[in-house]
Amino acid sequence: MLRFDPNLRWLFTDLPMLERYQAAAEAGFKGVEVAFPYEYPAREIAARLRDNDLSMVQILSPFDWNAGERGLAALPGREKDFRASIHAAVDYAVQIGGPNIHVMPGNIGAELDRGRCMGLFLENLAWAADEAGAHGLTLILEPCCRARFPAFLYHRIDEGVEVVEALGRDNVKLCFDTFHIQMEEGAIADRMRSAWPHIGHIQVGNVPGRHEPGTGEIHFPYLFELIEALGWQGWIGCEYEPSGETLDTIGWGAPYGIRDPRKSLATTREKATC
Repeated sequence: MLRFDPNLRWLFTDLPMLERYQAAAEAGFKGVEVAFPYEYPAREIAARLRDNDLSMVQILSPFDWNAGERGLAALPGREKDFRASIHAAVDYAVQIGGPNIHVMPGNIGAELDRGRCMGLFLENLAWAADEAGAHGLTLILEPCCRARFPAFLYHRIDEGVEVVEALGRDNVKLCFDTFHIQMEEGAIADRMRSAWPHIGHIQVGNVPGRHEPGTGEIHFPYLFELIEALGWQGWIGCEYEPSGETLDTIGWGAPYGIRDPRKSLATTREKATC
């Protein structure tokens, strides 16, 4: 059966971050992903994961998202910052169970040469893959659509495939994000089949609006059947903004063990009063 994990930056946002771990577990999730968990000591996050029987699926290498950064790996002059971010991510990941580390290239402004930036991206990734590989960790790369990240280094899944194949590292894989791919290219099933050998993580979000399955144009029952037929053994991240309160919008996940615990509790109370 497919395994789903919520991105706690997007789901259960009515709760403080540290309380979202328990909420995810109570809803039937067995894993979570958190872009930037670094504001809390790794031992605190490890305890939350352990106490709720959760796996951390993916984190990002750190950079200043709030300042507009979208990664460091392809930015000339930021090599030291990039290496420091990988050291920090690897150290943190080792302490919380070894999640994938998502590495973002950054925004490539008009003043930068895109070819040079791509070359630097490859150099930095090769170094980072070796650092991560020494600890059994995998790096994840994700092309992002122009609609969200117009200055991003790469936008199409085939560009991501080219990067992975150029690196030739077993521990560098792609994230197949349905929102980004549908927004940028369409033909999402064909894109998935062609990129399949290089996919290390899958994330789901619908189009338009980047809401949960069932709210937009992507027919997720078909896509989930395809993912199962292709033999997927990894996690599928819920990388979307719920169209309402999280627990009111997870009915799509019932076939996969995801549930609204409030309904389970109500059923239990009903039976107790019969």
